Amino acid sequence: MTTRVLLAEDNAALAQMLQTFLAAQGMETIIAGTGTEAMRVLASSPVDLLLLDLKLPELSGVELLQRLRKSPELASLPVIIMTGVYRGEKYALGAQKLGVRHYLEKPFSRQAFLNAVNSSLTDVREIGEAQNLFSKILSIHETGKSGTLSLPQGVRVIFLHGEPVSFISKGERGFASFLTSTGKIAGDDLNLFLSSGEGRLFFNHTGLLTYDDLVEESRLFLTAAIISALREKTGFSFQEESSPNVEFPLTPLSVPRLLYQAARENSIPFEREQFISVNGGKYPVRTSLFFRLTNLLTLRREEIDFLQQLAARRPLKELVAAAETPGEAAAFFYFLFAMGMLAFRDVQSADDEPDFVQRNLFNRPMEEVKTADEPAVGFDDLVEEVSETLELVVGTDGMAAPLSSEDINFEQTVQREYAGIQHKNYYEIFGLSQNTFSFNALKEAYFAKTRQYSPEKFMELSGTTMNIAQDILSHYANAYNTLSSVVAKERYDEMLNADTTLGLDGKQDDRLQARIQFQSGSVFMEMGEFENAEKALQDAYTLEPDNASHCALLALAIYRNPANRSSKASLEKAKMLLAKSLQIEKNAEAYALRGWMLMDEGREGLAEGEFQKALKINPKESNARKGLNMIAEKRETDKKGLFRKIFS
Repeated sequence: MTTRVLLAEDNAALAQMLQTFLAAQGMETIIAGTGTEAMRVLASSPVDLLLLDLKLPELSGVELLQRLRKSPELASLPVIIMTGVYRGEKYALGAQKLGVRHYLEKPFSRQAFLNAVNSSLTDVREIGEAQNLFSKILSIHETGKSGTLSLPQGVRVIFLHGEPVSFISKGERGFASFLTSTGKIAGDDLNLFLSSGEGRLFFNHTGLLTYDDLVEESRLFLTAAIISALREKTGFSFQEESSPNVEFPLTPLSVPRLLYQAARENSIPFEREQFISVNGGKYPVRTSLFFRLTNLLTLRREEIDFLQQLAARRPLKELVAAAETPGEAAAFFYFLFAMGMLAFRDVQSADDEPDFVQRNLFNRPMEEVKTADEPAVGFDDLVEEVSETLELVVGTDGMAAPLSSEDINFEQTVQREYAGIQHKNYYEIFGLSQNTFSFNALKEAYFAKTRQYSPEKFMELSGTTMNIAQDILSHYANAYNTLSSVVAKERYDEMLNADTTLGLDGKQDDRLQARIQFQSGSVFMEMGEFENAEKALQDAYTLEPDNASHCALLALAIYRNPANRSSKASLEKAKMLLAKSLQIEKNAEAYALRGWMLMDEGREGLAEGEFQKALKINPKESNARKGLNMIAEKRETDKKGLFRKIFS
């Protein structure tokens, strides 16, 4: 049966390239250029895998992913994120909480992409065995046993007194392959590790990962491996041992937190109808264990609000039916019940009392939780009832007083902040000016503004406000990167002095930012500062990936950067960018770089042809002229050497 892949990507050139590559792997690929189009495809026909760009038009990739996870039919669909804008671990972790195992930052290698696809395309999981594994992990935790749990994919998890503390993983689906699929190491590094026969500390000893990074990646892998195993249809086994052998570094996990994440990712399947049939008429009450485990979990706001409704003493089926997403509500109740945090009773009864003094509940002060229980009509209710317009949140001249930070929620804060930076230039959004500017002040202002956008808060925003938040963060990042670079700041100051309308809603857009970074990169190249050039040109390429000049000059910066000389991955990236540049447009810069690559390989004849192509397009192309001159000098030297040898 042919594997069907939905590719949600608005970059037509990249989408076509990936479609061709997947076709060579025997997969059928459907391309959707917008988030709305992708939803239509998902609603009309089944697919096995979704390749998702986050910055899609009409419906963002994040909002599309949120909708999938709320759909009973699509909640378990494997998703691979591909992004060139939302970079960094915090976004990858935020996506992981929505069930995404593979987060690829553009440009990614062919091998990393293929590894992610092959890893994601697992068979349909069988519920029964997953239930047994779920129960087994709970049993190990509750009885405090020590030993080794062997998972279907070859991973052995070491438990110590009921908690996972380490793992041993070899083979194609092991930890090293996980690092390759996430782009942390190159394919050659993977082969080097497999041939070494050493443990995970190999990556720290060789300098491929810092110790802290190794611990964090190990934690991510172990979490993903266990959650994945909950859906595997092959068997598992547990060998009880008093002193099991462990592999360093240790990676302790909390079983309640782990299983809560698995429940959030719909990795703990259960028979919903049967669960409701058996317990629907009963009344859920919180047990004493509930109060011991709640602060281990980081519950979502809607889940906390949902738990507050237990005080109404209503039967389970009524609580589930009243929820905005009944399927999620039933799964959440099942998780709490399986953990022993809830009990179902035939008659209305009060919750059990905690058997200890509790100062905080849901990781919030008890007084705050108590206040949240009291029904009240506030500003948020009125806004939701009357209007959702930005004007009511930001305020107008006729309002008696502006809203304080205590009076508005995070969604309204985002909308207010967006309105506040309209028409402001890069200095003004950080409360600075050209005269008062300093790098320390810029750094403090940037981190103060972006710190509030945690992945947890970011993922809870509604679709419209999430797009606004993405624009705000992107704008802050562009502003910070520009002003923190001496060269880019000079270019920006020149533009600012010539035109005072640079702002989020003025003439400032991705094209302008790309132009600033490209010009900065060009200046760095002339100065021989190839590392700074690579960084600036990478930003330009991220903003305008279909610009042939951006691709070519970035490839040249990577190739010329001394830090990349021993990295085959960097060389492959430069070649990929070079090929893409020429695919977009026949340009002199790309031909000249290809000539230098050939010349470095000792293939002067082919290199000369590439230099000639470059000069045919642009007779002033300096790199091509330098290359031809070097070839001519080398030939002259060789000729003199030959004459000297003949007549000596």
